[in-house]
Amino acid sequence: MGYTGRILVARTGPFPGALFEQERAGGWRWIQLDGDVPGALGELVEATGTPAISAFVLDSDVADVQALTPHGQRWRTYLNPDVANRFGAPPLSMTPDEVLRAAISWAAEAGLTADAVAVREALEAHHVEAEEAFEDLITALGVV
Repeated sequence: MGYTGRILVARTGPFPGALFEQERAGGWRWIQLDGDVPGALGELVEATGTPAISAFVLDSDVADVQALTPHGQRWRTYLNPDVANRFGAPPLSMTPDEVLRAAISWAAEAGLTADAVAVREALEAHHVEAEEAFEDLITALGVV
């Protein structure tokens, strides 16, 4: 049985109730929660005034990724989308190319330098563990 919970990546201090936290360069923090905290992404963006990204991981099989900026730019995608489809996840409103453009724009607003080729590869990859796919995505977006 794999991990189920929310992972938040944001410029913030320690997060109460975190299962696991790791500091990243540039003030970023990887925050892994046991279960979900509805609204956590929006609350972090509002509290910090900086972009943030999160993934709800289900049994390490699929990740529902959402990103938000203080100016309201929002995008969403699934990592391991074939698994998301098998689980009956709702359809996405953006095409893969639109998600790629939105992700690069999100990174720019966050002051990051994204590698567009690596972002595309991370979005299209099919990993054994969704957390690994999310790690590859945020690294490609410039959170190291």
